[in-house]
Amino acid sequence: MGHGATGLSTREVRLVEVLLRQPDGLTAGDIADQLSVSARTVHRDLQAASDFFDSHGLTLVRQAGRGISVQGTLETREQVLEALQDARSSELTSEERQVSLLRMLLASDQPIKLRALASRLEVSVGTVSRDLDEVEAWLADFRISLLRRRGYGVEVLGKEGDRRRAMSRVILQNLDEAAFLSLPQEPGESAGRAADHIADRLLGLIDEDRLREVEDLTGAAVERLPYAIADSAFVRLCVHFALVVERVLQGEKIEMGEEILQRLRKTDEYGHAERLAQAIKEGFHIDVPEGEVAYMTMHLRGTKLREDDTLERYFESSDLEVASRVKALIRYMAEQTGVSLAGDSSLYTGLLAHIERSIHRLRENMDIYNPLLAEIKQDYPALFDLVNQGMNKVFMDEKIPEEEVGFVAMHFGAALDRRQGNFPQHVLIICPSGIGSSKMLVSKLETAFPQIQQIRHASFFELERLDTDDFDLIVSTVSLSMPEETYVQVQPFLSDDEVEKIRDHLREKSLNAGLTNRAVPESREGSGGGQAGFYQMVETTQVIGELIEDVFLERHEATSSVPEAVCWVCGSLARRGLVSEPGPLEAALLSRLELGGVGIPATTLALFHAREASVVRPAFSVHEFDEPLEIEGMDEATMQARRILLMIGPLNLSAVALEAISEISVAMVEQPEARKVFESGSDDQIVTALQSIFTNYLQDKFS
Repeated sequence: MGHGATGLSTREVRLVEVLLRQPDGLTAGDIADQLSVSARTVHRDLQAASDFFDSHGLTLVRQAGRGISVQGTLETREQVLEALQDARSSELTSEERQVSLLRMLLASDQPIKLRALASRLEVSVGTVSRDLDEVEAWLADFRISLLRRRGYGVEVLGKEGDRRRAMSRVILQNLDEAAFLSLPQEPGESAGRAADHIADRLLGLIDEDRLREVEDLTGAAVERLPYAIADSAFVRLCVHFALVVERVLQGEKIEMGEEILQRLRKTDEYGHAERLAQAIKEGFHIDVPEGEVAYMTMHLRGTKLREDDTLERYFESSDLEVASRVKALIRYMAEQTGVSLAGDSSLYTGLLAHIERSIHRLRENMDIYNPLLAEIKQDYPALFDLVNQGMNKVFMDEKIPEEEVGFVAMHFGAALDRRQGNFPQHVLIICPSGIGSSKMLVSKLETAFPQIQQIRHASFFELERLDTDDFDLIVSTVSLSMPEETYVQVQPFLSDDEVEKIRDHLREKSLNAGLTNRAVPESREGSGGGQAGFYQMVETTQVIGELIEDVFLERHEATSSVPEAVCWVCGSLARRGLVSEPGPLEAALLSRLELGGVGIPATTLALFHAREASVVRPAFSVHEFDEPLEIEGMDEATMQARRILLMIGPLNLSAVALEAISEISVAMVEQPEARKVFESGSDDQIVTALQSIFTNYLQDKFS
């Protein structure tokens, strides 16, 4: 273990700190517990601690009955503690330095010189510069950039809301939720130590006393909510609302668009946020602007847990888009794993409630914080990867963070556990240590997995002659010359942790088996009845809902040039976010013109359509021009077009979506009333006509 500026190892520094914070003394056993070492280690480190105290005007005293204590004036003890903390800061890891840099930069509204940052961290300018590269990458996820200029210094650039998201994330990553929630309200020695820990973890971004006041106010606000929230959500709210107080005190404020403000004012949570804002105003003597009330409303809505878990209520109240995407995600996971999940209503309702909340948080640019992310990725890698693929496939217009994937993976992990009721049935045990220990192992296995039908014992040497594929589970008390993922090594007396290890192994095994040998066919072509038909209905409804939501009518300036008209049309799609960039779609539409006429005979309409990689999702729009465009009709005659009807889709458009969107083309031929509306109707009339076209289509297809 390295020795720093104090001449002490890291462990010896912690020992000295423990003794300085306990003037009444401690036994070696107490110290050992606090440091998570043995009493023997404590006794061994005491000599170095004693020498350190001597050199700082303090004395280490060992007394029978009183234990080990430090004698000296209170002032000297505090000076030594401060010196230790200074010394420790000079021995920070690069990760700790980066947290310190984030704290300094996020809290400052002025540039800070590189040399000043290096001086505060007691490292070289080069080291700070390397740390800033990491900090810059971390901040980029929050849409925050660092302005780094020679002679000017380093400054954080970004919106106030994004800065607060970064502040809350860095605090929550360092804050021990359990310590925060269990901190005693009455001051005392143990409360003092816990409070020191909390104060350290707030990184100077939030004042601890103000946080405690905000915690009380938040508790009162949460009690008034008509639904329960999780402890972790409560801690997040306390941190977010304390940041409101800190930033308003510093003269900063959240800017909120009028459209979002109007939407939030209509929510139930807005009234609760107003009451909380009033309490903050009275408690801290600050004015809380309406933008901050809306900001608090968003955070209250982000924690919402529905009271009623019944499927019917969810279907009535849920956003159809989210409901259909959740169904699509469950279907994808069932196909990939070969485990039937369609009938699991608790999976559906749990995911629906969770994903609705998450999408709200993502769309409002709020943080999703998952303290279990690292464990989920490490313990269930196959499940995590599979859910990640599914989420990106189903929610392709949202940027889904790993934290969210982790939560959804937990839902699927629980569902797969529920569905694997008859797994494992055939078990092989390799236990060379004796008949007694193998009996213990068998007993524990049968208790933990009552579905086991047959257990086979084999010696280390018999293993070569056995076909291991015949067994659902291989358990061994010794290391085997087999790939690690094919068996589980345990102690003969199976602990609860090892039972969990076996469950993890079985889950991964079933997932990997599902990946190579799918029980559910990939294709669901044909709209027959049953499950396949239902899923197709959900997908069709989703596509139609999106098409109607995105439809628009736009009027353009006069032009006699078809290429110029196409350029304007693609520009309007790009502005609405329906294509990622206008160029490729423009080229695709112009090349389509070379293949033949697009004008609809006996109308003033031209029908353009294309599938292109830059298209974000299927969309339909109508474009009107002041001057008619001279264009070739589908009957090869030249005609005048006043309006362009445009249908676009991505390259990977599903067969279901393709069929639905092409129904508009069919209507052009078969429905004269619809054709008239597209020729001269308003926005609202076009939407009504589309709804009518698709209602007839759905009734014909699924009735």
